[in-house]
Amino acid sequence: MVDVHNLTCQTCNNVGLGDGSDGFFYCLRCGSQYEDVMDTAYDSFYNSQSNFIRSLGLEDETPQRNDHGQVKIEEFDAAQFDEASPSVPADFGGLKVASFEDYHNEIRMRYVMGLQMMIELQCEALVKEFKVTPLICGLVGPIWLRFVSKTGVFDDDWADKVIHASEMQKEDEPEDYKPRAKYRTEPHNIFGQRAVMIWFRSLKKRIPLACTVAVSFLACHVAREAVLPSDMMKWTCEGKLPYFSAFVEIEKRIGQPSSACPISSSVMFRPQRAVPVQKLESFAASIAQFIGLELPPVNFYAIAYLYLQKLSLPVEKVLPYACRIFEWSMPPDLWLSLSSNYFKLPTHVCVMSILVVAIRILYNINGFGEWEKKSKDSAEDLGGPQKHKLDSAWLLQHLQARYNEIADAYGYSKDLPTYLKYCRDVVFAGSEPSYGNHEEENMIEYLWNFYQNEEDIKQSENLEQSNTSFNQTRSRDKGCIGRTSKEEKIRKKGKSHVKEAIRQMKLDMEENRFCYIPPSVKRKRLDYIHYVRKRDEGALTYVAHADYYILLRACARIAQVDIRILHIGVLSLERRLAWLENRIDQCLHSKPTNISCQFFSDEATENRSDVLPGLSNLNI
Repeated sequence: MVDVHNLTCQTCNNVGLGDGSDGFFYCLRCGSQYEDVMDTAYDSFYNSQSNFIRSLGLEDETPQRNDHGQVKIEEFDAAQFDEASPSVPADFGGLKVASFEDYHNEIRMRYVMGLQMMIELQCEALVKEFKVTPLICGLVGPIWLRFVSKTGVFDDDWADKVIHASEMQKEDEPEDYKPRAKYRTEPHNIFGQRAVMIWFRSLKKRIPLACTVAVSFLACHVAREAVLPSDMMKWTCEGKLPYFSAFVEIEKRIGQPSSACPISSSVMFRPQRAVPVQKLESFAASIAQFIGLELPPVNFYAIAYLYLQKLSLPVEKVLPYACRIFEWSMPPDLWLSLSSNYFKLPTHVCVMSILVVAIRILYNINGFGEWEKKSKDSAEDLGGPQKHKLDSAWLLQHLQARYNEIADAYGYSKDLPTYLKYCRDVVFAGSEPSYGNHEEENMIEYLWNFYQNEEDIKQSENLEQSNTSFNQTRSRDKGCIGRTSKEEKIRKKGKSHVKEAIRQMKLDMEENRFCYIPPSVKRKRLDYIHYVRKRDEGALTYVAHADYYILLRACARIAQVDIRILHIGVLSLERRLAWLENRIDQCLHSKPTNISCQFFSDEATENRSDVLPGLSNLNI
């Protein structure tokens, strides 16, 4: 098979051809057709398109296509759009333009099919790159088709309704308009607005581009995969999940826009911004509710296991207790179907809240001043032997270290070459040097080679400097051992180190509107402590001990949520657990009322025979 990526264009000498999905290949730069190679399987896309149309029951509404897959257009005299223009001679047959139906059918079909391809690309990446179960490929189809069908974009009167709605938005009387010569063959509404753009904006409103990520996330949720909305958004921003640059691959598969769809693929399929995590979960829940899809709760075990691994905590110690709290309380926030409310706490916040409560119980994080006590000691005394793995002092020191290590860095921020590749493939996807501007290409190559040479020189210089500084430090340390040890002894005698640590902790807490509480010294009850929120000058202030704040801060960074949001989730879970305990206590201490029944009354009990019927006849 011929590798079209290595073929040279016969017009501009550019290397690399793209599949036009019409049986021919075209230059990626100038768009000219390559005449020596033809794809005999060019109709595969239209076969799949026919299957999609058949599933929606729209066989009779699709635009007719010619042998090359292009929309069949009618012969139409352009003079009727402009009376002042000379008539076209009959010998030339007139200009060929698409009809009203061809325009809205082609725009609608291309947009919906393009989004479907984007979903297919995302599922393919989830399976190959992120090891998600291939089951999502079978689940995503029914979800997507049901959603498209419910939007009504394939209704018979959809195009007319959209045009009519655009005309009703303006209260002014329509005036005579003269369309631009470039668009005079296109249909317009009574105010001179292009019908093509009116239909396109309606499609983007009813089926936004972000719905592709939401549908893919729904398929992962139904398949019980531990994929979070934050993961989906991070992967899309990194370009690992096709979203921002998917329009390039979509155009390769379905070809360039035809005359009946004069909208470029970048305008039609390129998102302008990323979707926030909370909005993605809410959008996915709204789609499920819209199509009547019943959703299970999140896979608590898988997500909690993932969080504990990121926290580097002993899974075998914490997870069983967390699962008991989950099975006993069953918070409603774990159901994605309830997340259609944008202001509801996200599901992963509820999972992390259960872990916070379980860790507090296991490690006795209740404000007894373990952090303040151990702040005098060195890190070597806190982390080491296995016996400290269930010690609260070890936990606090470990969480402080993990909080500084955890960084939600994107893959493209590793180094400059990776970032430049990310910019080329994602940020400026589809952009190429100016046609025929070889000077621009030479300048790019020259600057890149210059950067590579500078990097090699810097690495060698840094290596020499590090070796020199190491030798100087080693010789200087030999002469300063006595002085350094003396200064450390003086420092340890005072309490300045502890005061500075507490001061830094207070500043960190104040930045997040938390108020520092000194350790509890004389507490009557040494059980689980419940924190509350206080209103100070109209704003809510959160009070907490240092040990609880350290735990909350590390967990919030792992869950990628604001620390106050996670604290609200913990308070909500604690209130639910307290309510369950009170209900159970009431049920255990309540006395049943007197019941009047012929089978359970006192009279029935006295007249009841002690021998069951039929047992007296048995010979034993």
